Amino acid sequence: MKSSKWSWRAFAAATIAAAVGLAAAAGAGATPPTKGEVEVIPYEFSVDCSPYGFAFELDVQGQESVWVETFYDEAGNPVKFVVHDSFTETDTNSVTGKVLPFSSRIVETFDLVAGTRTVVGKAFLMTDPGQGVVIQDVGRVVFDAPFHVTFEAGPHEVLHGGTGSHLDQLACTALAAN
Repeated sequence: MKSSKWSWRAFAAATIAAAVGLAAAAGAGATPPTKGEVEVIPYEFSVDCSPYGFAFELDVQGQESVWVETFYDEAGNPVKFVVHDSFTETDTNSVTGKVLPFSSRIVETFDLVAGTRTVVGKAFLMTDPGQGVVIQDVGRVVFDAPFHVTFEAGPHEVLHGGTGSHLDQLACTALAAN
């Protein structure tokens, strides 16, 4: 048993040393990544919940923060964009005044060489105190074309329900519940 532990540790140390060496060699000629400014975007709007059978509006007030990193190859061409995006908002039932917190924190990677887009993190999360999670779209999703999923981990009820109005319907339903 001791020899297999030693072999595993030696292998791990050698692998790490080789990876560090390769990273240093690869980085020597590459253009360093750039980081854009953090943009903070406040927003406010209303959603009509009547198409989903509810007689109220969903009043939304929140703030989104976004910043982008760009990675380059040795020739200085962009090869990857990494978008860091998060929002926090309050969603309010215009009739009852019920308020629910809604948030997101994702990292979205556009690999220009592989032609993929990878989304990792908490895409959508709404909780109702005393009830628990009412909207949850979290984990990792890899796309090779718009809306074509090639890999998925975690619950993705918003992704699988479609876009746009499905999210509105989920939020209206959550705010209609007692």
